[in-house]
Amino acid sequence: MCTMKFAIGILFLIMVCFSLDAQQVDLPAGCVQLTPDKLHWLDSLPSLPQGARLAVLYGDTKKSAPFAVRVKFAPNTVLKMHYHEHDEVVTVLEGTVSVGFGEPGTAPVIKAFGPGSFYVNAAQVGHFVRVGPDGATIQINAMGPWTVVYK
Repeated sequence: MCTMKFAIGILFLIMVCFSLDAQQVDLPAGCVQLTPDKLHWLDSLPSLPQGARLAVLYGDTKKSAPFAVRVKFAPNTVLKMHYHEHDEVVTVLEGTVSVGFGEPGTAPVIKAFGPGSFYVNAAQVGHFVRVGPDGATIQINAMGPWTVVYK
């Protein structure tokens, strides 16, 4: 009899856990929780190269406030020399990106970053980006409004 009660109790707990997992949880104001299947990818932005896709995770890139976005780049994409009005904090999630600094007529300083890498492009500092042969996905955290000013 104890075994039967124990089995019924376990079954009840499993059912409760599955029903809680399936429900939409109301989060406190300002909290965001996303799983990859819930990301909404935009096909293009005028300031990004053709083929780039962007998903806004948090905030609004047009407002003066913090935001987080993910950007997917096609293989071998090149972003020519540009800068941003605010620091750009970047984490590489997939693929490889190479970031370079340098003025015209000088040898550029270039470093490659793979998955899990982190770097910051300081505000107003010109840089260029080369995406590897497998494409890349990066996450950018910054203060808005987000600008990409090509030199």
